[in-house]
Amino acid sequence: MGRFVASVTIAVALFAPAAPAFAQRDAAKATIERAQQGDAAAQYRLGEMYDLGQGVRQNYAEAVRWYRRAAEQGNARAQFALAEMIKNGDGVAKSLPEAAKWYRRAAEQGNRDAQLLLGVLYEGGEGVPQDVNEAARWYRRSAEQ
Repeated sequence: MGRFVASVTIAVALFAPAAPAFAQRDAAKATIERAQQGDAAAQYRLGEMYDLGQGVRQNYAEAVRWYRRAAEQGNARAQFALAEMIKNGDGVAKSLPEAAKWYRRAAEQGNRDAQLLLGVLYEGGEGVPQDVNEAARWYRRSAEQ
């Protein structure tokens, strides 16, 4: 009986780490299907998966592609993520004016992080004209949430 338990324990230890990988691939496949059908939430999630390398090989250009598709449908989380990618030049040419545009879209929908970062851009005049009053307005909106 001891040998059987030891064998089962070894088998479980050897194959258990593979289970999450299979689950991630299955989740990725389902997400890809929904994203291709136009589901904005799935498009955002797929962008996130490519961004972080979860269930798919990390690919910033693909992350940008899927974030953009969801962002264009009005998904505020995707708009924020896209702004971050553009601001940092990850998978796309760096452009502070373009990043500011997407931060603004997310901020106008109440995304607190986008409101804060839009305030930072206005305060420093990065990608937008420097305007401390506009910066203060966005900081206030972020803080009030």
